Amino acid sequence: MASVWLYNKELKKWSKKFKFGNIDGDFCFDPKIPLSDPLLKAISRDLKIDNKYIYTSAGISQLISAILPLDRWEEIFLPSIEFGLYERTCILHNKKTTLISAFSTAEFLEELKTKNSSENSLLCISSPRWFTGEIFSLNQINEILSIFKGYVFIDEAYVDFSINPNHLVDLCMKNERIIIARSFSKKFIASGLRVGYLITKLNINGLRNTLIPPHSVSTHSISIIVKLLNDNKLLKSFDTTRKYIAENRDYIYDNLNGFDGIKIIKSSANFITLIFDTEEKMNTAYSKIKNFVGVNKYNFNNIFFIKIWIKNLLFSKTIVNNIIK
Repeated sequence: MASVWLYNKELKKWSKKFKFGNIDGDFCFDPKIPLSDPLLKAISRDLKIDNKYIYTSAGISQLISAILPLDRWEEIFLPSIEFGLYERTCILHNKKTTLISAFSTAEFLEELKTKNSSENSLLCISSPRWFTGEIFSLNQINEILSIFKGYVFIDEAYVDFSINPNHLVDLCMKNERIIIARSFSKKFIASGLRVGYLITKLNINGLRNTLIPPHSVSTHSISIIVKLLNDNKLLKSFDTTRKYIAENRDYIYDNLNGFDGIKIIKSSANFITLIFDTEEKMNTAYSKIKNFVGVNKYNFNNIFFIKIWIKNLLFSKTIVNNIIK
């Protein structure tokens, strides 16, 4: 079937007209030798680690759905405010689950100390956190490894907006208890491509065979990501864009930190979270900024917060001015 797309004159003219380049109709990439995947090679080259420790996927969601149901986990530990797919996956697969409630990473570590774990336990955290955007430091991850007896799944979906995006990769390559999940949706501001990958030294039988058609990355997404990773000029452009977003994120933090009734934890993601004492205060603030795209409010077990996805400086200044007036 792919040959029709590759060699049919009408289809080639059509794809050229719409600037699709050389495409085929398979959409799912299924190499006979998995480690020959060009996307795998490009990521390996970018991170400077062996490609046998990298697993590509159709986004982090696919990785969550593949890792959490594994029989080896007798108990899964989750933050009580986290991306909902974690808890839904545990419920779907009847996994014993322990929730850890904490606003800050420091509070999280203190709460973790009160929990009993085993070598067959899995702790899932996001860093930067899905809740507040706060990142776990290298020292904190090392402390987690000393407190927690099992394995640690670290969701780094937003890590490219932090100061040092690769600060845990070396540790991951030295410790098989760490499993890192990453996505290109934030790095390249392209969530529609649905490309993610896993980094781990843990040998998970059959994992590479799980991440294949009909659930693998599309040929088109592979082509785009590989080209981006090999284009230094574009990589620098994206670096500049992410730094600009980080500056506008920090503008909101600097101007609202300490504001009456609002708690803000410094974010290392492409969003910032405002936590409120009461639902009334949250609703009052939300009424002033609800018409802006990228502003959402949440009531999670009577924890009231607004997440603001960052854009340009004008957006950040308008958000601050509307809230404080």
